[in-house]
Amino acid sequence: MKPILLIHGYSSEGKNKKVEDIYGSLPAQLRETFGDNNVKELNLSRWISLNDGISLDDVSFAMDRALKARFASLLATGFHVIIHSTGALVVRNWIKNYNPEPGLCPIENIVHLAGAHFGSGLAHVGKGQLTRWARLLALHTGSGTQVLDELLFGSWKSLDLAQHFLAPNQDMFDDYHVQEFCIIGSQIPKILRSVPIRYIREDSSDNTVRTSAGNLNFSHLVVTPKPEAFTLSIRRLDTLMNQRLDGERIDESYYDIDFNHVSANHRQIPFAIAYETAHFGDKIGIVAGSGNRNAIMPLIKIALSTPYDADAYQQAAEKFEKARLNTFKRAGGLSRRWLEWNVHKQYEGHAQLIFRIRDQFGNGVEHFDITFRSRGGTGSDLVQLESLIEDRRSNKNHRGTMTFYLRTQKFKDKKWIELLENLHSLDVEITGTEPQSSDIKYVPLKISLTGSQVASILKSFQTTVIDIYLARLPSQNVFKVTRI
Repeated sequence: MKPILLIHGYSSEGKNKKVEDIYGSLPAQLRETFGDNNVKELNLSRWISLNDGISLDDVSFAMDRALKARFASLLATGFHVIIHSTGALVVRNWIKNYNPEPGLCPIENIVHLAGAHFGSGLAHVGKGQLTRWARLLALHTGSGTQVLDELLFGSWKSLDLAQHFLAPNQDMFDDYHVQEFCIIGSQIPKILRSVPIRYIREDSSDNTVRTSAGNLNFSHLVVTPKPEAFTLSIRRLDTLMNQRLDGERIDESYYDIDFNHVSANHRQIPFAIAYETAHFGDKIGIVAGSGNRNAIMPLIKIALSTPYDADAYQQAAEKFEKARLNTFKRAGGLSRRWLEWNVHKQYEGHAQLIFRIRDQFGNGVEHFDITFRSRGGTGSDLVQLESLIEDRRSNKNHRGTMTFYLRTQKFKDKKWIELLENLHSLDVEITGTEPQSSDIKYVPLKISLTGSQVASILKSFQTTVIDIYLARLPSQNVFKVTRI
């Protein structure tokens, strides 16, 4: 058994906190299962990473320095990692930046406990001034604004990091020889259920990270302009823009969508939703909870016992899926008490849809609108995608990103029903504007999708990232050539 490093996430530290306060009984349970000498601790964020001037890259570099200074033997012999929350970004960023020869990465298995791979709603809350003052007074720490920036929904840092491992010769399993496992809960501690903050009490969330944001199985699509988009006359472009501003449909399509990117991951990454588990807490916290160890520890044992082997990894994924299905079988048997928390709605699956909108030069488009228009179909069971949207959040620090959160399941007649299986066809329309110049215009985008195409793009408990490149055109006034 290779040694295990424990790496905690953002905000696990505070004044005089002990290791036991952060990890609970997890280290003792790991030592009991795998041996006393195989569990080591690497505290990267003890106070310092909550300073506002420190970024994710700084913490990953600190990890590299700490490993070389204190655990050089692990770099030679290899090790496993168990992380919590933001630790997922730290470790994956370390693999990306400090393993130039992928096949030589010393990590064998990574267990992500509620990894914040695609953001956290609490990052948007945590940047508020009141929250910063409270943290300073109560925990004697800063709020780590740069780290929070990288945890915002639609953070380019997190999107680029996820997509890094999709590129040729950079596959986490095939090239880095690292096996990843994702475990997350979808419950909220009772004490927080009355808190009037959406991102603490969201359905299909563990009160900090959405289940879809904690799943490394995700879809990625790329939309690019057709060549004729760049040859449009300004007069024609003005006509198209006026049509969009008047709410009219645009029949022409000047963009291509690459459906080859839909299945972003080449192989299934083991993913499980643990029964009655939250992001933190003494009773049902995913790391330190005392009442959910029978849901967490068997999955950790499967992950750390899986040798590097494609068949073994696939078998582990099947075991994780079986555990997820068992969670929902147990949840389906819970009794509904009408005057209390709706336990079934908390388990209903959701999907996260992230648009990243850039021009052909790669710059974020700051001013844009996105419109969904369901069309066609008369069946009473058909579902409009617009009706599934429960939250939308722009990222003010990273121009051109918008994240939608959709309820994709409902519990009815003691069954979990997939709402994405019977969708209307859909038009997605996007218009960009440049308010600082009348000489710059964007070619409006319209994507027409069938219901089955939408269902292939969106999945319950997963994130879909759509990278869109809008054609940005200058008028003749921007540059003229005259003959003299």
